[in-house]
Amino acid sequence: GALRKGLQQLSARHGTTMFMTLLAGWAVLLSRFSGQDDIVVGTPSANRGRTEIERLIGFFVNTLALRLDLSNEPTVADLLGRVKARTLEAQENQDIPFEQVVELANPTRSLAYNPLFQAMFVWEKDDKGALEFSGLHPEPRRQVDYRISKFDLTLSVKESESGLEAGLEYATALFERTTIERIAGCYRTLLEGMVADDRLDVSRLPILAADERRLVVDTWNATDAPYHRDRCIHEFFEEQARLVPAAVAVEFGQASMSYAELNVAANRVAHRLRALGVKPDDRVAICVDRGI
Repeated sequence: GALRKGLQQLSARHGTTMFMTLLAGWAVLLSRFSGQDDIVVGTPSANRGRTEIERLIGFFVNTLALRLDLSNEPTVADLLGRVKARTLEAQENQDIPFEQVVELANPTRSLAYNPLFQAMFVWEKDDKGALEFSGLHPEPRRQVDYRISKFDLTLSVKESESGLEAGLEYATALFERTTIERIAGCYRTLLEGMVADDRLDVSRLPILAADERRLVVDTWNATDAPYHRDRCIHEFFEEQARLVPAAVAVEFGQASMSYAELNVAANRVAHRLRALGVKPDDRVAICVDRGI
């Protein structure tokens, strides 16, 4: 659709692949949700860079850990350049097994999460070519519905003739389905923002859809309430002091004052100011230590 075309044009302008552009958007979303500007995303690599293994049957896939820098308020254009450079660097070293990278980095290990990264990005093209082998009749194996998430959060995007198809796999111990659905909506909104203006700082890219933004900004902030417009704040306070004189009005540390006590103290200050010649609308400078 329109978003796919916009992403293709954005990629063409900055010399990035669709993989790089979508990865940049994913990194921005992870950064916004985590509040961090140093993001590590894992991605699988076919690892078939040598002609000698092109015709071999087998699983050669390796995992690359891409460390993406979102510091110093980069624009969309700046970030695309950073992601492109880092992706090309990683692909040049894709022959190094992920296990060896972990061993060399020697991160703090825990059974609660994967080393180096906890978020994954998977990109694939929809290849409709049929497998043909002499004397064999291969059939694609249907993926079972039941899965065990290998990482905290995995975004998978497939490009086909019909468009882009994206899916999120997540650890149910960490996320609820409604949260994941919201993350998916935020990702689409963020990509639309990247397409609309690549000069925008990534920290200012929109992540809330119009209806959700109205909910957060307008609906939840609709706190207007009717008040008596012919009365001042000190009159409301005096009424409260008459209604609940023993209720605590102010606390500081272990000390506290009731409404009745505070009203008496406030009146003493008022009388003192009037004795000094202070009149209505005069300005009075206040200099006191922190406390009641």
